[in-house]
Amino acid sequence: MKCAVTTTTNPDVVAAIDGLCDEIAARLGSAPQLATLFFTPHHAEDATVLRERVMERLGPAALIGCTGAGIIGGDAEIESQTGLTLWAASWPDTRVESFALNVEQVNGEVALTGWPDIPPGDQAGVLVLADPYSTPPDLLLDGLNEHFPNAPIVGGMASGGRGPMEARMVTDAGLVKHGAVGVVIRGRVRLDPVVSQGCRPIGNHFVITKGRRNVIQSLGGKPAFGQLMSMLDEAEAHDRELVQGGAVHVGRVVDERKSVFEQGDFLVRHVMGVDRDSQAIAISDRVRPGQTIQFMVRDADTASEELKSLLALETERGPALGSLIFSCAGRGQTFFERPNHDVGEVHTALGDISTAGFFCAGEIGPVGGEAFLHGFTASIAVFRDGGA
Repeated sequence: MKCAVTTTTNPDVVAAIDGLCDEIAARLGSAPQLATLFFTPHHAEDATVLRERVMERLGPAALIGCTGAGIIGGDAEIESQTGLTLWAASWPDTRVESFALNVEQVNGEVALTGWPDIPPGDQAGVLVLADPYSTPPDLLLDGLNEHFPNAPIVGGMASGGRGPMEARMVTDAGLVKHGAVGVVIRGRVRLDPVVSQGCRPIGNHFVITKGRRNVIQSLGGKPAFGQLMSMLDEAEAHDRELVQGGAVHVGRVVDERKSVFEQGDFLVRHVMGVDRDSQAIAISDRVRPGQTIQFMVRDADTASEELKSLLALETERGPALGSLIFSCAGRGQTFFERPNHDVGEVHTALGDISTAGFFCAGEIGPVGGEAFLHGFTASIAVFRDGGA
């Protein structure tokens, strides 16, 4: 079982993609079960040519890809310049099927159509890419969790466009400008997800006692903002500085049945604002009374350490064949103040495996066994030989 990746910054689209295909063919030696193609917006209008050349020269059973504000390939994260990355896998005893989801009106309501008919339990994993402007995220996530129960789902929202119809997504069946595309992987290969939300909890957890829509009004029977300020009075100086600088977030517990909450139990959401008169806190998610939350902070050191710790756990799961990284466009060199952070950490932990991906406008990955849309996250698919 093999994976291979190659990347180029050559602006000549035909020479670039033909060179990538030749390298992949030489490394794999046979037609791949899966190919992924990520390209910067410089090549958006070349998407049809890129797709056709990959299909003609490699003949993968399934292909997906999209535009990204930046791309990841090999050991490099290519930002602010032209780039293409082609990743492919030759996996015996593995079936990969692509699909495309359309946004349509069904009985007067918006719906996503085109879901593949694959029996539950026959899914090793799912990769999904979506246009952030045309795809309702709630419909997408609900559909993914309904159609692929218990399967690890990893992916991201296409980026680099400034409005509807600017994203370009490709599959083995054709070019897609709206909705979503994906692949279902079945058989021998195993997909292990790593979701690094890059936050560290501070203080104690609270129960929401009053809230409406995306506004938390009271925590533990007291005004929400007052609880935050009381918690900060006891926090370390560095944490207070992060909160005052706008790096505060809210982690919502996914599984309320647990009595102890650890890393990976929280769905992290951004604090959008505070109403000092009402002492309410608005976050980027719907809330309801009874939910358990904990305040969190994010900085480059925290994000880096969390990714390292999660990848360290992956070293205990056996050797990896390859990986795909769906990293937030807000990460990268500007945030970490050094190039190639996320892909570098993957290679440090898992070895020099074939790795590709792109910088997303939203990342998809599981928390508590259910797929969610994240922000400022690195959502990673690690592939292993499930028959080993």
